[in-house]
Amino acid sequence: MSEDPVKSLIAELGAHLSQKEHSDVILNNGKGKQFLIAPSEFQEIKPIISHKKIAFIDGGDAPLEESPNFLITINRVYFSLFQGKKRVKPKANPRVQFFSYVVSKIYTEDGKKKVSYDTRLFPHSPEDKKYLPSEIDLTSKTEGTSILQGARLNSLGRRFAEWQLAIHVVENELEKGDMIVMDGSLQTSFKNEIKYASKLYELAQRKGVIVCGLAKTSRLITESGDPLLARISEIAEDVSFGKWYIKVAEEVSADDKGFMMVVKFHPKSRFVFRFEILREQFSAMSPEELNSVLESLAENAQDIAMLGYPYGAIDADRFAQVRMDELSMYKGFILAEMLRHPEWKKLQKYSASLAAHDVLNGVTS
Repeated sequence: MSEDPVKSLIAELGAHLSQKEHSDVILNNGKGKQFLIAPSEFQEIKPIISHKKIAFIDGGDAPLEESPNFLITINRVYFSLFQGKKRVKPKANPRVQFFSYVVSKIYTEDGKKKVSYDTRLFPHSPEDKKYLPSEIDLTSKTEGTSILQGARLNSLGRRFAEWQLAIHVVENELEKGDMIVMDGSLQTSFKNEIKYASKLYELAQRKGVIVCGLAKTSRLITESGDPLLARISEIAEDVSFGKWYIKVAEEVSADDKGFMMVVKFHPKSRFVFRFEILREQFSAMSPEELNSVLESLAENAQDIAMLGYPYGAIDADRFAQVRMDELSMYKGFILAEMLRHPEWKKLQKYSASLAAHDVLNGVTS
């Protein structure tokens, strides 16, 4: 009888991953100080009397129609406000919704064929328009020949709108000593994204609002190749307190303005998270101020839906996401409108370029 391939795979991979020496420092591209991850470096998050008001920002998007040369997307961004476990009513509508399309153009530069992508935004209501980024900032270029590949262009408008909404929230909803928490890190990976992030950072520092980033997941590893969060969780087993933070790096990458830590917000949580505070603000914080920031989040992270993850972030994610039933409805709206325009009878063939795989899945699944 031949050997079970699954059994062999799991046994071999397990042996490979477990037989290595640990180097418990983050592997990164930043220039700042990196901190050793050891039980002695963990700091307890301690109780406080008064919790900070926190705004949580999140966004969601989903493709409605696509082809190799265009992409139609629905986008949402949302903010929630909490102080401790208590929801705070916002002054403005917390949800912004808009449609967008990205279209590709081929041009020649220095004798080479290149592709540019232009994005247009269509707010769901006149009120939503003021929260949208400038379309000219969403233009991107590439020398690649695979047009509109991957999720990056799909999320471009939504990501910029998150920064725009955050600016509005700091301007109109928060005061000195309050916090704003972006979904994910403070990294700016898109062209022109730093323009919007910098505006937020400057406004927040001027007003005394603390800018943070909280990431649900992380692909970061240590210098020995271990998943960073998993390795920190393993080392934390020798730590006597249940809520903690540990400093990881002053700078993870050149395009990330956050001081990075890893945090655990509840003793019974299975999860630890990458957490960042704007570097300039972190540098000016006392240990007591840092503890106040972290304990304010920990106080909000006691919902059994995801113990140890702030409920405000769960709430923002829930109202920002585009659900599957909504996606089907909006796809129907798009298709119905297409059928009203004669030119789309030809253009629907463009969409068919990417549709065969989905049709086959429907037949064979």
